[in-house]
Amino acid sequence: MSTSQTQIQAQIQAHVNGNVSSVSQARARLLAVEKKLNEIVIGHEDYVRGVMLALVAKEHVVLISPPGTAKSFLAHSLARLLDARFYRYLLTRFTDYSELFGAVDIRALANGVYQRRWSNIVNADIVFLDEIFKANSAILNSLLSMLQERVVYDPMTGETRSVALWTCIGASNEVPQDEELQALYDRFSVRIFGDYLNDDVAILRALEARWIHAQNHVQLSPIASMEDVKAMHEYALRILVSKIKQLDEPVYKIYHVNAVPLLKSLRSKGVLVSDRTIIEKFPKLYAAYLALYGVTIDNLMNAVFDLLPYLAKDRSQLADIKKVIEDSLGEVAELANKLETAKNLIKGGDFKKAMEVLEEILTFDVDRLSEKPWLKPRAEAIIRLARQYYDKLSNIIEQLKKFERSVEL
Repeated sequence: MSTSQTQIQAQIQAHVNGNVSSVSQARARLLAVEKKLNEIVIGHEDYVRGVMLALVAKEHVVLISPPGTAKSFLAHSLARLLDARFYRYLLTRFTDYSELFGAVDIRALANGVYQRRWSNIVNADIVFLDEIFKANSAILNSLLSMLQERVVYDPMTGETRSVALWTCIGASNEVPQDEELQALYDRFSVRIFGDYLNDDVAILRALEARWIHAQNHVQLSPIASMEDVKAMHEYALRILVSKIKQLDEPVYKIYHVNAVPLLKSLRSKGVLVSDRTIIEKFPKLYAAYLALYGVTIDNLMNAVFDLLPYLAKDRSQLADIKKVIEDSLGEVAELANKLETAKNLIKGGDFKKAMEVLEEILTFDVDRLSEKPWLKPRAEAIIRLARQYYDKLSNIIEQLKKFERSVEL
């Protein structure tokens, strides 16, 4: 992080929170949670980041992927690491209200008193609803009010019961097609599409995590708390109205300049982006990103590119969104693609070709982006990463040459 970026971070923290150290400590603990999750939920970094951002934004996240892709394991592990109150339920088309929210107290009813013995769903900080889109009309309205208003209504008496819900993690094998479920789907501000592991390196890491470091799966101890989550959420909300002195603008205006044109371009391609998303939901995710990963120039300008894929309603829209991002990034997108190509070449053992591709990245002149200054930080970040790969690869090649010489001798 550069000196100017460090100064920006310090200014924001000082402005929004009198106790700067408490914010830094909460962030450090949540980043430790993210790191631990990535160590045990191998190859699903997109799951982990999306869930962490949803937590800080106090929004809901849905994971859409085939069975057996670590969705429930992630939710359980997150709750353990946060020492959060957790509730899980597997929905079916036959699930009724009493099964999910709690049955009527029969003993009390025998005495002429109607009262419900609420399930732990009303007390949970994190709720995991597996096969969320199997919800039927009998419980649909209650789920909608729980996710949006944080209340549930007893269908027999109309009694309103507040719930402690902070974030709901939904899971499904497929996108809902039933029109009746679209309102429920819309309650999830973060949507992540996953798949089975296909990368050999990731599969090997997953094998090691499961069989060599099995204790990581069963002996998870809390390393943060819901208090840290709440502190970072408040910090994120204050960031939005804080002013960046170097840019002479409040953060919400920087968001407006960077995000709104891209969001509008998605609309032009048929991707539904509501006013509520632009004005309420997406800014919260943008602020959560800055709170968690730092208020730096890089993040201020580029957070939107990392967040846009969460808006996709299906895999087709996800492809459209990625195309919009690629078109917007222009030459920077080409750099990113080259970096991915180099990484794949390294995995395949073609070091010579990988070095050639990395050299192309390193010779890119960032001054060519003078008319698009918002892209410069992203290009510089790619070049820095390419330099790291290049240096490490150079060292490996040199070691191999030494080994070859020693064998010849």
